[in-house]
Amino acid sequence: MSRDVRSRLAAQAAAAGYPPDLLALIANATLPAYQPGQQLEDTQIEQVTDAVEVLAQAGYRADTLAEHIAEYQRRHGSDWRERFWARALRIASVRYSRPDTYGLSPCEIDPDRLAQHAARQPAPPSAARAA
Repeated sequence: MSRDVRSRLAAQAAAAGYPPDLLALIANATLPAYQPGQQLEDTQIEQVTDAVEVLAQAGYRADTLAEHIAEYQRRHGSDWRERFWARALRIASVRYSRPDTYGLSPCEIDPDRLAQHAARQPAPPSAARAA
């Protein structure tokens, strides 16, 4: 199973635009006992994959995520993870429930949501002229 969970994490990270070095930071934010370079077990990889999906749905970009996490660490001390994830989950929930406003997550794989969202999108200008 290890290869499957690692492949899923790699696919979700790529879809979100999160480079491999950022995954270590996400693992640290997700798994309090994580040490950089540590080999993760399948269940831990699944948790990091879920974290990537939440962060992508919440709209956290690769170029600003480290700053957001550092700010939470500075402002909230030992409670930073709880506060960071509570906010990320709230934002992700709002964005998930309003795809017409925020768009779908780059990690979205549900075929029904993808089809529904595509059906509501206007045709690109070049497609409209060709018709």
